[in-house]
Amino acid sequence: MKKLKWTGRALALSLAATLMLAGCSSGGSATTSAAGDSNAATTADGSNAAATTGDSTTTGTQTFDDVTLKMLICWNGGFKTASDQYNNEVAAAIREKTGVTIEFEGIMMSETEKLNLVFASGDMPDIINAPYWGGDGGETAVIKKAAREGQLLDIKDELPKYENLANAYDVGIVSQAFLENDLDDPTFNGARYILPQETPGDVADISNWAYGVFVRGDVAETLGVDPTTIKTSEQLLDFMTKARDYGFTDVNGNDIITATTFHEGWDYGQYAMNFNSKQATSFVMQDDGTYTYSTLTDNWIDSNLFIWKLVNEGILDKECFKQTDDLANQKVGNGTALFAAAQYSTVINATKLTGLYNSNPEMRYVPVGPLSYADGESAVQVELKGRNGSPAIIFPTSCSNLDASLTYINYVNSEEGARLCQYGIEGETYELNEDGQPRLIQSYLERKANGDSTVDDELREKGIGYILGRTLQADKRKTWWGESNAGDADAAVEELEAYKEARPVEQLAGYPLDKLAQSFEDYDTLKTYAFDDTTKNDYTQRAFFADTEEEARSILEDYQTYLTTQENGLFQEYLDYANEVAKTRDDVIN
Repeated sequence: MKKLKWTGRALALSLAATLMLAGCSSGGSATTSAAGDSNAATTADGSNAAATTGDSTTTGTQTFDDVTLKMLICWNGGFKTASDQYNNEVAAAIREKTGVTIEFEGIMMSETEKLNLVFASGDMPDIINAPYWGGDGGETAVIKKAAREGQLLDIKDELPKYENLANAYDVGIVSQAFLENDLDDPTFNGARYILPQETPGDVADISNWAYGVFVRGDVAETLGVDPTTIKTSEQLLDFMTKARDYGFTDVNGNDIITATTFHEGWDYGQYAMNFNSKQATSFVMQDDGTYTYSTLTDNWIDSNLFIWKLVNEGILDKECFKQTDDLANQKVGNGTALFAAAQYSTVINATKLTGLYNSNPEMRYVPVGPLSYADGESAVQVELKGRNGSPAIIFPTSCSNLDASLTYINYVNSEEGARLCQYGIEGETYELNEDGQPRLIQSYLERKANGDSTVDDELREKGIGYILGRTLQADKRKTWWGESNAGDADAAVEELEAYKEARPVEQLAGYPLDKLAQSFEDYDTLKTYAFDDTTKNDYTQRAFFADTEEEARSILEDYQTYLTTQENGLFQEYLDYANEVAKTRDDVIN
């Protein structure tokens, strides 16, 4: 991506601002009206050169005259805020710096449905935060449609004015494919409507989700198995079979479930990790160098037959494919499930919710493996260079003050502003350690360590936590402060941190083939059935519950036939196109 060039006017304004700063003994703020008008010239970095009235000159970051904006947090499940979003300590401190307050509102419905309602009704807030995963995502389609229909503001010429937002579209912050296909969708005709959010400021700042398979520690010890030596599906099956047959009980003396997941089967695929390859897409390179789709391979059938075996042999909980997280929390939290597959933090939190983590430390879940890929290499968390889809901030045409919106977001993405949002006021809720890094004061850390869940509620009432969570752009928190969340460094779960090192983040450079193949002429038709998880899950789960392996295999093969025969064999045309378009670049990865 080409870097923006400074114009002579911008350079002159910047020099003027520098000279004025040098000549002032104190830094004031150029104040604008609620409409965002200012009598101060704006430099290329988004600051005001000067606002002059008579002999009085003020310099510094532009501020506004008490602008309040509404931001819709379009994520199903609601959004916890301070009960007073205007007067809490953090909001007041941000307003003192920027003159802007943002008040947040959550939703309790489908994100796609809410976006459709917002744009259809015209009842739009100033700012929206929503999923923008790119590709086939339902929310992505709604947002792109709104952009094409003129319901979103173009921010292309605005972002370079704000130093903490100016790199939002840099490759490395976002991936080349995400940039070309989604952020700069060709149908946008050069406009930019989406501010990608929660992108990595550096490799160290990429969230390590710590996926895997985890087993109760006492199970491994009792059976004399070192779980870190379990690397293959066969070894895992043998371990789970021994655990099933031993006669373990849960913390209350009740019968056990050998293995489970969290909501709707998330993430049973971790049990079959040994069938996978390290890759970024669902395309698979064949022996002859051509690509096919993973779902059409014998390996896909074999991996699902392994899950069938776990279900058929009474190892994997049949209920897990439809259960809620609340039910999973009970099963894992009471040690009823001897094995669990999901993110390690989710497993650990379940045991903390019930108190098992502290009352029965011998039952704490420990990592299995990590399992290896099919080629024997240890599994990692694969990431592209830059995010390939992200939460996003968009500005509907109803936005009453775009300048104020961007000024606010720019400030909270500065090191000073982010520190304020995450830690609050120095001396009140945090202090600096010997390395100059902010840390929550000891009383809060001790309460967190003792499992006091009211700490987060108390801090939220002060404005801490919720603001940054939905306005953070390029995340630099770990780079800046040595921890991603307040209290992480001092109240870190040692076993979780160790597992993150065992299954680290690894970036793959290159252009993913699935993104390249989206230019297929009939892609919109194809995706209505080929990438429909509802239909796919129906076939696979019927296979999991089949009485025999032959019946399970037949169901899985039926799904492959379904894919290849719909729309007169359109999927094969798609594969042919993918193979041809792959030849047009030398950086394609699968």
